[in-house]
Amino acid sequence: MQERSKIHVGLDVHKDSISVAAAEPGRASGRLIGKVTHDVNKLLKVLAKVGTAEQLHIVYEAGPTGFGLQRALKVKGYTCEIIAPSQIPRRPGDRVKTDGRDSV
Repeated sequence: MQERSKIHVGLDVHKDSISVAAAEPGRASGRLIGKVTHDVNKLLKVLAKVGTAEQLHIVYEAGPTGFGLQRALKVKGYTCEIIAPSQIPRRPGDRVKTDGRDSV
């Protein structure tokens, strides 16, 4: 049986925009894909360029935007998890906050 690794996609979700980053299977670090307005259809176009719904594992940080995005992605067949902010690993002394860095 052939098992394929998933492409891990991190989202930094805000009211107006979504930053998208992806980590390919293997040991390479994640890379920033881009930033789109907070529109599910535009996000789906970006995700389609990264891989199919079966290939992607999407994660974003829980916040004031709620679970609407997770529900919309689940309806389209994507695996999407919401992670509590306290569960996201941070390097000691890493205090610079940018959307791109958060999504990676």
